[in-house]
Amino acid sequence: MTTLKSVWIIEDDFRVAKIHADYVHNIEGFIVTENLRTGKETIEKLEMTSSLPEIILTDLYIPDVEGNSLVSHIRHLYPSIKIVVISAATEVSLIRDVLDLGILDYLIKPFEEQRLQQAFQKYLQELRLFQHSKNVTQNDLDSLFYSESNNKVVDEETFVKGIDLHTLQIVKSIFEDLKTQELTASQLSELIGSSRSTARRYLEYLVSEQFLETKLIYGTVGRPERKYVYHGTYEQN
Repeated sequence: MTTLKSVWIIEDDFRVAKIHADYVHNIEGFIVTENLRTGKETIEKLEMTSSLPEIILTDLYIPDVEGNSLVSHIRHLYPSIKIVVISAATEVSLIRDVLDLGILDYLIKPFEEQRLQQAFQKYLQELRLFQHSKNVTQNDLDSLFYSESNNKVVDEETFVKGIDLHTLQIVKSIFEDLKTQELTASQLSELIGSSRSTARRYLEYLVSEQFLETKLIYGTVGRPERKYVYHGTYEQN
């Protein structure tokens, strides 16, 4: 029986953490064994555990973590752990510093599931190369650093234009968690950190998929407000 490789997730948003965990569980040979919310919790868990994870997926925007300090801490004290940073941070100086620490990969939110699979494939390829060979050839190294599969771009035609699957799953999970609460495009935009027009695009897409229903709320002045509610809840009202 093959032993599953342990993956830890460091993410303070439980909805995002669940999506990442689902992605990992779809990759054969890996299992999420820890979901951590803070840097303090992560450091304590690393100090106490008798079995370090193979891979850590971590955001950079953790409430009690400044910049790349947590990544640096893990890389210096636990160099065997591979780190994949998953973050909305796009500042060149920050990303350059994180890359210099020797992380496995850097994924900018939002991302497609296939992109995370590529990061894990890179890890497995490296593992096979160094575990089963005493010496390597230039071709071996080229296949590791310049693998076509690692650089493969997801065919945009596979997805609905303007709809990112990662973000879509977050939006769906918000409504599933809220159950009876109605949301406007403005309210959703604040929850997912997007513009109002982007939030409305996802809402209208979910209406077309019959996941959501719309309601017009009439006030005393001005145009009626459009609200969106989870389909199952709407039917009960």
